[in-house]
Amino acid sequence: MNPAINLSRAVQAEVYKFRRTFLFWFLILAPGFVPAINLIIFLSKGHELVAPGGNPWENLLQMSISPGNFLFPFFVMIVALFVNSIETTSNTWKLIYTQPLSRINVYLSKVLVFLAMLGVSLMLFGLFSIGVGWLVGIIVPDLGFDQAFRTEKFFVLPAKIYLMTLGYASLQFLMSQQSKNLILPLGIGIAGLISFMILSQGWKYVEYHPYGFQMMGLGDYMGEASSFWDQAKFIYRSLGLATIVFTIGGVIMQRQRIV
Repeated sequence: MNPAINLSRAVQAEVYKFRRTFLFWFLILAPGFVPAINLIIFLSKGHELVAPGGNPWENLLQMSISPGNFLFPFFVMIVALFVNSIETTSNTWKLIYTQPLSRINVYLSKVLVFLAMLGVSLMLFGLFSIGVGWLVGIIVPDLGFDQAFRTEKFFVLPAKIYLMTLGYASLQFLMSQQSKNLILPLGIGIAGLISFMILSQGWKYVEYHPYGFQMMGLGDYMGEASSFWDQAKFIYRSLGLATIVFTIGGVIMQRQRIV
C-alpha cells in the first residue's frame, strides 16, 4: 500500500484517539488562559494601563506575548507527556505493532500530531488575544481599540515562538516516549527551564541552551522595525536540534524491543 496513505491513516487514528479526552479540551482551553486574564484586567483597569494618546493594542500585545512565551514550555511538556502516555501507561505497544502499520508510520503519526497540536494551540492563542481587543473595544470604546495596529503580530510572534520551541519540544517528546515514569520527563523539563534561568545570569554559552531559545530569540518584538527573522539563529538552532532528536527517536522506535 502507498506509504503516504498508510501515514495518513496512522495520523487519523492518532487524532481519533484523543477525541473527548483531557488533552483535547486542554488544547482548546489552555490557549485562552492568558487572554482571559487580560480581558479581566482591561475591563477593570484598562484606563490605568493605557497612557493618554497611547495605543491599547501595544499594551495587549506585550501582556499576551511575554507571559505566553514564558508559559508555553510547560504547555509543551504536558502535551508531549499525554501524546505518548496512552500506550505507555496501558502497555499497549504490542497491540499497536500488530496493526498493519510500520513502526515508522506509527512514530511519524505521533510526531506530526504532536507538532500540529502545538501549532494549533499557538494560533488559537493569537486569535483569542485579538478577540480580547475586539471585545474590550466594544465594551469600553473609549480605550482606543479602534486605532490601527498590525494585529498580524498576534500570529507572527506565536509562529516564531513555535519554531524556536521545536528544539526542546523534540527533547520532551523523546523523553516522554521512552520513559514509563510520567513524572520524570516533566521533572527534567522543569529542571531544564530552571537551569536556563540560572545560567542566563552570566554563562557565556547560555545562548546554546535549548530551553531558552524562545526566550532569547524574540528580541525587541515591540519595535516598529522588528522583523520575524530578528535573532534567526535561535530558529535555526531549534530546527537543527529538532531534526536530530526526532531522527534519533525514529531510529530508537525502529530498533526498540517491546517486552
